[in-house]
Amino acid sequence: MICANGIDIATPVLWVALVMGLLIGSFLTVVIDRVPRGASVVQPGSACGSCGLELGPLDLVPVLSWIVLRGKCRRCRQPIGIEPIVVEIVTAVLFVLMAIHFERSVLVAAFCVFAAGLTGLTVIDLKTQRLPREVSYTVMALGAPLLVIAALIDNEPRRIYMALFGAAISLAAMGALYAVSRGGLGDGDVRLSPLLGMYLGWLNPGLALVGLFYGFILGAVIGVVMMIIGKAGRRTQLPFGPFLAAGSFVAIFYGQNLIDMVLGH
Repeated sequence: MICANGIDIATPVLWVALVMGLLIGSFLTVVIDRVPRGASVVQPGSACGSCGLELGPLDLVPVLSWIVLRGKCRRCRQPIGIEPIVVEIVTAVLFVLMAIHFERSVLVAAFCVFAAGLTGLTVIDLKTQRLPREVSYTVMALGAPLLVIAALIDNEPRRIYMALFGAAISLAAMGALYAVSRGGLGDGDVRLSPLLGMYLGWLNPGLALVGLFYGFILGAVIGVVMMIIGKAGRRTQLPFGPFLAAGSFVAIFYGQNLIDMVLGH
C-alpha cells in the first residue's frame, strides 16, 4: 500500500519507527515522572506509585500492558492513569510521521530524537510549568551529531551552518522577548529555543522564525478560547513550551509553504 507521498507503508523503516516510538514513549513516562523531581531515570526500576510493586517486563509492554491491565496496577488495582498510553501513542505517531516525511534513516533518527524530546517537555510543562534544562540539553547533545552526520551523508555541509544560524536566530528572538516580557516568558522557554532553531534551521533558517510564529499564534488562540470558556483570565500564565513544540512540528511539515508564500514563490 502506498501513502500520499509515495512511501510504501509496509516498508521496514515505518515499522521500526512505530516500534521505537512505542518503546521510547514508554521511557518518556519515566523521564516525565522523575526528571522534575531530580530523580534518576535509570535506578530504581519502575514501580507502582501506590503499592510499590516493582514492574516486570510483562507490565511494561507499551500500550498492550495498559490495555490488558485496564489501566490499573496488577496488584493493588489502583488506576495508573491515561497519561502513559497517551505518551506512548503520541510518540509512536510522531516517529512514523518523521519516517514518512524524511525517509533517510539518519535524518529520521535525528528528528525522532527531536520529537521524543518535545513530547516529554510538553507533558512536563503542562504538569509543572517547567522545562527542565536536563531534557533540553540532552536532546540537543543527542540530536546535533545526528544532524551533522545527515548533512555530511547528503553532501550538504552548509546545513551545519544553517542549523547554527537557526539556533542563533531562535535564541536571539526569544531572548529579546524574554527581556521585554518582564516575567511573562519563562527562562526555560529561552533555553529551549536554540534546540528548536537548530532543527528548523537545518531545514531552512527561516523556519526558526516560522516555528516561533506558529507557536505564538497557537498560544494566542488557545489563550483566547480558555478565557471565553472561563478557564483562564488575562493574568493567567499558560505553559508556553507545548505551543513552541506544536509550532515547530507545524513548521517542519508546512512551514516552507508559508516562506514560499511570503517570498512570492
